[in-house]
Amino acid sequence: MSKTAQSSSSVSPVPGWPVGGLLSLSAAVFLALTTEMLPAGVLPSTARDLGVSEDVAGLLVTAFAYAMALGAIPLTALTRGLPRRPLMVFLLAGFAVVNAVTAVSGGFVLAAAARVAGGLIAGVFWSTAAAYAARLVAPERVGRAVAIVFAGQAVALTAGLPLGTAVGSAVGWRTAFGGLAVLALVLAVLVARFLPARPGDRARGGTRVAAVLRTPGVLVVSGTTLVVMLGQFAVYTYVAPLLERAGLGGSAISWALLAYGAAGAVGVGAAAALVDRRPRAAVLGGLGLLAGAVLVLAVAGRSTVVVLVAAAAWGLAFGALPTLLHAAVVRAAPASPEVADSVLNSGFNIGIGTGAVLGGQVLVRAGIGAVPWTAFALLIAGAATALAAHRTGFPELRAGEAG
Repeated sequence: MSKTAQSSSSVSPVPGWPVGGLLSLSAAVFLALTTEMLPAGVLPSTARDLGVSEDVAGLLVTAFAYAMALGAIPLTALTRGLPRRPLMVFLLAGFAVVNAVTAVSGGFVLAAAARVAGGLIAGVFWSTAAAYAARLVAPERVGRAVAIVFAGQAVALTAGLPLGTAVGSAVGWRTAFGGLAVLALVLAVLVARFLPARPGDRARGGTRVAAVLRTPGVLVVSGTTLVVMLGQFAVYTYVAPLLERAGLGGSAISWALLAYGAAGAVGVGAAAALVDRRPRAAVLGGLGLLAGAVLVLAVAGRSTVVVLVAAAAWGLAFGALPTLLHAAVVRAAPASPEVADSVLNSGFNIGIGTGAVLGGQVLVRAGIGAVPWTAFALLIAGAATALAAHRTGFPELRAGEAG
């Protein structure tokens, strides 16, 4: 076992698999992602009710993402000394308040303020969740533990967002957010009951943050993530017009997105199988498949069948990548997994927000056909960075490090 692996937790891991704890974290991930993305699914009704245009209402998503990106590192450093389980309960209670305030907002300003607060909470949550999983298990099981936790992300994409959108359409967007508030309170109780306790880190926050920011592996993984997210969300944000160009419309687009999400769930399973055995090969394979799927969309984007196959491959690849990237950054800084993951999350969310803006500019200036080409160039750049990082960031595990 490597020194890196040995340092992954200052507390002995729970014997075997702490199933209740990992599943409660996975459910919390489901809640966090659904909270983040739900405004996109109920955008028209939200805009009408708050008295703003749809593009202004879309800022409810952007505000959340940028608050998460900007707050992740400093707030994670500020809270890293707190005991882990009470912190997680507090964060879930915070999600309950944010969703409840959003549900009762009488105007856009209050809703936007709640979303900014939600983004700040989410920045700490995402930095804590993967690191918490890493602290619960033996070093050779870290990747699979992270995969179990991030299965909640796949469930949110395949079921949470469609269900939230359906509830919003049927009985109103306020009811959908109110339901998330209730779910957050329920999960806070479950986490308090089932999640094994872990202490905080008593090291001085500023010193530890500076050390993590000087760690080559953290910078490589986070930089790769930023570039890949730029490409992913430059094209994914405008997936509906891409599908329309291929002749899909109405319910057919919903089915295509469901296929994307279902393939993403398979991708999470594939990541779980490979992340502790062949992590480098899995990352490179996922990035290669992602770039290849987007290239197909660029070249043959007017064929319905080809687009559907490419969408499934796209979902498979992207479903696997979050698990692989989070596991890589936790391994790169095992003594400070929360801080390392906060750097990664900043890259994730800057990429999400900026990628959407970039894709929109390309769409306006060059048309929908140019969007996947732009994304493809960025994805190739990210894959090339990962390929070059065979010593830091994305090394292959040595014999004895894999479980």
